[in-house]
Order: sequence, then C-alpha cells, then structure tokens
Amino acid sequence: MNHYTIIRRFTLAVCSASLLVATAVSGFAQTASEAECKAHLQHLASDKLMGRMTGTPGNDEAARYIADEFRKQNVSIAPGMKSYFQPVPFIKRNPAKSGTLVIAGDTLALERRFIPTMVKNAVLSGNAVFAGYGIVDSASKRDDYAGLDVKGKIVIVQFGENDSTDIRRGFRAMMMKPQIATLKGAAALIELFTPENPFVWGNITGQYKSGRPELATEVRPNTMNWAIVYDGGKKLAAKLVAEAAQKRTIPVSMTLEEPRMDSIFSNNVVGVIKGTDPLLSQEYILLSAHYDHIGTGKSADGKDTIYNGARDNAMGTTALLVAAKYLAAKPPKRSVLLLACTAEEMGLLGSRYYAANPAVPHKNVVYNLNTDNAGFNDTTLVTIFGYDRTSVQSLIDEAAKMNGLTAKGDPAPEQNLFDRSDNVSFARVGIPAPTLSAGFTAFDAEINKYYHQLGDEAGENFNFRYFAKYVNTFLAASRLIADAKDRPRWKAGDKYEPAFKTLYGEK
Repeated sequence: MNHYTIIRRFTLAVCSASLLVATAVSGFAQTASEAECKAHLQHLASDKLMGRMTGTPGNDEAARYIADEFRKQNVSIAPGMKSYFQPVPFIKRNPAKSGTLVIAGDTLALERRFIPTMVKNAVLSGNAVFAGYGIVDSASKRDDYAGLDVKGKIVIVQFGENDSTDIRRGFRAMMMKPQIATLKGAAALIELFTPENPFVWGNITGQYKSGRPELATEVRPNTMNWAIVYDGGKKLAAKLVAEAAQKRTIPVSMTLEEPRMDSIFSNNVVGVIKGTDPLLSQEYILLSAHYDHIGTGKSADGKDTIYNGARDNAMGTTALLVAAKYLAAKPPKRSVLLLACTAEEMGLLGSRYYAANPAVPHKNVVYNLNTDNAGFNDTTLVTIFGYDRTSVQSLIDEAAKMNGLTAKGDPAPEQNLFDRSDNVSFARVGIPAPTLSAGFTAFDAEINKYYHQLGDEAGENFNFRYFAKYVNTFLAASRLIADAKDRPRWKAGDKYEPAFKTLYGEK
C-alpha cells in the first residue's frame, strides 16, 4: 500500500466519521446561533422595557414579545385557554410615603431605618414588651414569651433564632413571628433586623418602595401591625435588652400615611408543543422561566436608573424562546408545556398562580426544567439546583457535554436557591423540578456585582459565546428528557418523593 493510498483512506475515514457525528447532531436538534441568542437577550434586557417590573408597561411588552415568538414558531395555545396569556390578578399595597417610628426615645426614619411590613392601623402607640427572638417551639420546649404579658401590647423581637449569622434561617423564622405574636394576643410586632449587610437591607427597602403585590386570590386582611427596623450595629437591641432587664417600660409610637391598595394584572405566557409518540405524547415536560425583573431605581450618580435584568432572567427567558422554536420545528416524543412566569421577583407569584390554575393537569406533567439566573463566574459550567435529586441527572450531563460544558450541582446551598425560583411551585405538588442556571462556583463578589444590580446589562462586555452554550444546553436537556424512555422521578428519600407518589398514584 503506497503512501498516497494510506493518506486517502485515512482522509475518507475521518470525513466519514465527521459526517456521522454531524448527522447525529443534526438529527438530534438544531442549535441556536450566538447572534440569535444575543438578539433576544438584548431586546428583553433593553432600556425600552424599563426593568420588566410586574404590572408595568415594560413587563407587558415582554409578555407580548414572548407570545409573538410563540406565534411565529407555531406553538399551540394551551388547552382551555383563549390565547397565550394567562391573566394573573394582583392586589398591590402601595407604600406609605411618610411616617415615623419612635422606640424608647429613638426616632427612626421611614425606609432608611424601618419598613412597615403590615399595616392594620396607621397610628399606633403604647408600651412595648421585649421578647428576645420571639420564638415558640414545642419540640425544643422553647418559649421566648414565657412569663411575659403581651396581650394588647407591642412586642419587640430580634431577627433570627439566636446569635447565628445564617440569614436564610433568620428569614425562615421571620415568617413565623407575626403568627406567634398574634396567637399571644399582641397588638403589633417590631422585629430588629440585625444583619449588617447593607445589600440585604437594600433589597428589603427596594421591594417595599416598589409596592408589594399579592395574588388577589390569596389576599388576607392585615390582622396586626408588623414593622422591620434596621439595627445593623445592634445598638437598639442592646438598649432594649438593658431596659427589659431593669423591667422598665419601652414606649413606642408610629404614625404613617395611610397606604393605598390597587388592583393590577400581569400575564403568565403559556404554550404547548404536541409530542410525536402516540403514548408518550400524553405526558408533558414543563419548561419554565420567569421574565419579570425589579424595575427601576437610582444609582449613586443618578445616571442609571434601570435594572435591566440581563442575567436575571432575560437569559432564562431567551433559553425558553429558543427551546420553543427548535422543539416546535422538530417535536420530541413527549409533549412540551412552555411557561413564562411573571412576578417571580415578588415571591414566585406567577408560578404559584399557574400551579393553582394549570392548563394541563399536574398528573400529566412528568418533569419541570426551570431556568433562572443570578449570574455566572465560571464559563465552563452550567449549575443545576437539584442536580442529583432526580433520575435524569445523566441526561443533563450529556446535554452540557454536547455544548462543551460540565454540569455541576449547587455550590452555595446556604443561599437556598432551589427554593427561591419557580421550580419549587411544581416540586411542592410532586413534579420533579430542578433549575438549570449559568455556571458559578460560589455566591461571591462577581455574582453580587450583577445580582439585582443596575449593572446587569446585555452590553458588549457580556459573554455571548458562553451564553449561547448555556441556551443550547437547556435546549438539549429539554429534548433528551422529552425523548427519554422512562418517566423522570425524584430519587428515593427526597423530601418531595411523597408528593410525587401521591400525584402519580404510586404507593
């Protein structure tokens, strides 16, 4: 065999192998170009949409854009719906614009030092009782109210459960304290927010100033006054501990402008792609992403006022749009339910509403692949919250590998990110539901540089090459899971496995 023949045969072999790979990839799915991904991202994160705050014209424009893309790709309207829009009704509690809170002679300014979380009475005065952390737990036999008479009085408590710096646990405990105070007969609750991170307090005040929407279907009347006071240096807490030790009274008075309540609407955007398999097409995979963000604010120099939300979550919305296009063009075996959620930033309200009012019965939905982002600091990875909790982990690994990435689990469990996105609305009913996010190795300064910050923009410094890989990983994972022979499930022992068994009729 001469040299020329060897080279020729080798070349043919390489070409044949390359053709087989190309054919396999092409047969699997087309992929979106960097330019296509960039175009969606830059529109959704543009100044024109003004940060996509729920209930604003910019939020409405984003919903129309998503619906128009569904229409262009011949995505079907979901069963029982008249259009792609699922109207979500809200009651918005507008913030008081003026008010003061005086505690033991210290006058606190509205927004800078205190936030009225619940307002039953705009004028409040009386003596307060200091009740430590305000925890009552029968299991541990703990009762911070023991020996205290709080009936009809104002109760003051510290943030958290103890001196722990775990903010996540502190917020979890915060949700219980108004209920405990109410059961004890208190007239009002004041919680001293002691973490010194100004970023966290800034987010709390930002939410307050923008108005607090609630699902109209869940609105309950405020049964008591509840205020949060910023006490980063714990000076006020120390003073109140000393007052309580001396059994001295703690005078409190609050005066607020009467808050206003408005009815507003926003839309979830819903579409369906019918599967090709006669049997598996009766099952659906749910692909979801929230399209809202936090609106406008003010920078230190007053120049930039728009929270564009490129990473959070125009990235995820783009991934959903790309999946809609390419799965509609070449449908998988299972049917696909597409859900763009509103009001995620307000407390997962859009997904909660959809979960209570589904277009497709939950028992027919076998999997939810949600995509949401705080940002990224490692462009070799995709991060999955709930990575090792479902049976399709290997398929997500494969999807990432196809796009030159590696799939990894949550590197920051202390942030409780699994329970902070729309996937949890579906996990609670039993549907296996992880969230695919951009790659990061820690919730560090690089993430905080963009997360809910004015700099979260889709400018030329944005890594569009990596972004396209992330988008196409979501697309590939969606198709692999939709074509999988076996129904996805939670792994044995997962906290959502009992709900899974109930939903799908397993013992």
